[in-house]
Amino acid sequence: MENPSEKSSSCRARSSTSWSDRLGFGAQGLVFAFLLLTAPVIAGCGFTPLYAERGSVSVAADLSTLDVRAPDTRLGRELKYNLLDLLSSSGNPPVSPAYVVELAPTVYDEDLAIERDAEVTRKNMVMVVPFRLVDTATEAVVMRSTARSRTSYNRVDSEFANIVAAQDAESRTAKAIADDIRLQLSIHFDRLARAGG
Repeated sequence: MENPSEKSSSCRARSSTSWSDRLGFGAQGLVFAFLLLTAPVIAGCGFTPLYAERGSVSVAADLSTLDVRAPDTRLGRELKYNLLDLLSSSGNPPVSPAYVVELAPTVYDEDLAIERDAEVTRKNMVMVVPFRLVDTATEAVVMRSTARSRTSYNRVDSEFANIVAAQDAESRTAKAIADDIRLQLSIHFDRLARAGG
């Protein structure tokens, strides 16, 4: 009868063998040659980082010329300052902005978990923020888009705890929205730079 411990040790030895041990020297050379030949093709495919400089133009520099307008509410201010923190290293709007990002946030809740007694124990907070990019020199709208995010939170017996949980969910959602808006603006300015505009 076969000894189980011998079988398991042989399986371990086989599984720990690396792919280079399994391949012969000739096969390893072929793999290495393939990697050397394909490296220039991959490098030449046109990939460049989104925030890389192109001559005297960079997406980060374009983003730092933006100001943000949002409703004068707690959520509006949170969105505005989250976005300003992402757009420039100082977190402050420029003195003479080239563009203004105008935000129009809406928030609504969705019931996720409903008990038999109709008590809601978990909710989704959904934030939808249509925004537009306005050229301050011409007042022309140069970009329109929408950012969306959703966050879940628990509801408990304590109303105070529910308020704190909802505010925390709103803050997390506002940060996700600001990240999304920054990414969309970055893509917009990157396309302009590639097109020579």
